[in-house]
Amino acid sequence: MKFLSLSSRRFLLLVLVAISSPLAAFATDMDRNSDGYSVGAFPHHVEVADFNGDRHLDLAIPSSASREVTVMLGDGKGGFSSIRNYPVGQGPTWVAIADFNGDGHLDLVTCNAGEGSLTLYHGDGRGGFSGRRDIEGVGGANSLVVGDFNLDGHPDLALALVASSQVQVLRNGGGGRFDHLPPHGVDTAPHIIDSADLNGDGHSDVIVGSLGTHTLTVFLSRDDGSFHPPSASKVGRFPHYRGYGDFNGDGHLDAVVAVSGEEAIQLLLGDGRGGLKPLPLIRVGVNPHGLVAGEFTGDGHMDVAVANRTSKDLAVFRGDGRGGLKETFRTRIGEDVITLALGDFNEDGRSDLVLILASAGKVRIYTGDGQGRFIPIGNPEHR
Repeated sequence: MKFLSLSSRRFLLLVLVAISSPLAAFATDMDRNSDGYSVGAFPHHVEVADFNGDRHLDLAIPSSASREVTVMLGDGKGGFSSIRNYPVGQGPTWVAIADFNGDGHLDLVTCNAGEGSLTLYHGDGRGGFSGRRDIEGVGGANSLVVGDFNLDGHPDLALALVASSQVQVLRNGGGGRFDHLPPHGVDTAPHIIDSADLNGDGHSDVIVGSLGTHTLTVFLSRDDGSFHPPSASKVGRFPHYRGYGDFNGDGHLDAVVAVSGEEAIQLLLGDGRGGLKPLPLIRVGVNPHGLVAGEFTGDGHMDVAVANRTSKDLAVFRGDGRGGLKETFRTRIGEDVITLALGDFNEDGRSDLVLILASAGKVRIYTGDGQGRFIPIGNPEHR
């Protein structure tokens, strides 16, 4: 695994900022308008959960230029009944959701890339959050993911440390108190970290995309919370967001990744043992970033939606259940969409999309028609 000099790390951080943070004027009002909901300046990520137990889907969105995380409580009709901001550390780029203190309520933690910290809030089960606590000593962390890596029933955290090209696990000792475990080396410039059970053993494995080497690195979990030696798969240039599912019907989990440097997405077939075999690139649009995988059409096959930041459109690819993906829908967004999330927000039994508009500082909900098309709420075509 490779490590960077101090000067190289500074240069890399500038490059990552340039990739993720185009200059723009940011909306700051919290009012609903005709093209979405305003949140903080440069929202960067989104997580979906039910924070208040009303069975409606809610959102948590960190805004990296506003030092805040926005919690939006869903109304079950595709809108939001409450929107509140909570202050966090400098440069929040990521958020993770879990019951960290074991009280039965969902909590949230942000990754504050600007100051090398995490900010933890405990939920009250009614949609509110309090008891802010900052966790220091995670310099260079730009994304994080939840997993019970040592199978003790407490959700742990795994972080991608871009400055040192490492992955670090913070072990939850119970009550939301975290211990820093020794880091693991990973390929240069780890960018997005996530978790999936790639070998079917019931344990959370960790997958990291590295911008410096254009690889996906897999860390398979052991029973004690440690990892087997990592394995890396070469993919297209600049891997960003990923989705997981069984795309070819062999019973093994596969991955699909947006590779922005190729203007493409790429499917990687899993072998059931943690290995990922890259397939040929599928062209999508200019600078693809946000990506989700799910079943959009009711045929039982995995599909993919991808947002292209520079061409400012959304494309949907329908899966054939044999590893094939064919574009079946494209719509103009007109904004810089940095990431997507999936859920049934109007509770009609069909998958909807959350779009995070980075430069505009807004959130839009696009409702699905069950046939692979997505239309913004408020559009005349919407029913």
